[in-house]
Amino acid sequence: MKLKFIAMFLLLTICIFSKEDNSPSKIEAYVKQNTNTNTTATNIYNSIIEHSEKHDVEPELIAAIIKVESNFKQGSKSQVGATGLMQLMPKTARLLKVNPNNVNSNIKGGTKYIAWCLKQNKNNISLALASYNAGIGNVKKYNGIPPFKETQNYVKKVMKEYNDLKG
Repeated sequence: MKLKFIAMFLLLTICIFSKEDNSPSKIEAYVKQNTNTNTTATNIYNSIIEHSEKHDVEPELIAAIIKVESNFKQGSKSQVGATGLMQLMPKTARLLKVNPNNVNSNIKGGTKYIAWCLKQNKNNISLALASYNAGIGNVKKYNGIPPFKETQNYVKKVMKEYNDLKG
C-alpha cells in the first residue's frame, strides 16, 4: 500500500511540475518579436535566462532594459560611447571584465551591474534603474531619481516595459 501511494504521489508530482505545452515564455516571445532572426532571439533569450538566474535578477527586467537601451540591436552605440544590447560604458565593461560587443558578455555585464544597482538601492527597481542610467552617485546626491529628464524618462520607459512583461 505504501509503495502504491508513493508511486501515485511521484506520478502526480511529475504531471504538476512538467511543462507540457512547449509554448514559448512571454519573455522568449518578446525577444523574438524584437529581433530579426530566430538565432539572434535564441542567443539573447538564453543569455538573459542564464545571467538573470546567476545574479538573481528578474529576466523581465533584463529584457525591458535591453528594449529601452538598444531596442535589441546588438551593434548599438550611444553618443556618449555606451555599446551593445545593455549599453555598457567602456569603463563599466572593463570593471566588470566583459566584452561589450559580445552578446552574451554584454548581457552578463549589464545583468551584473543592474544586480549591483538593485543591492545598492535595497531592491528598489526605480532607483536601481536611475543608478544604471545616471550613476549611483547621482541617485545618492539627489536622494532619489535625479532631476535629469533623460533619467526620468528612462526609468518610466523601462518600468512600462517591465510591468507589461510581468503582466
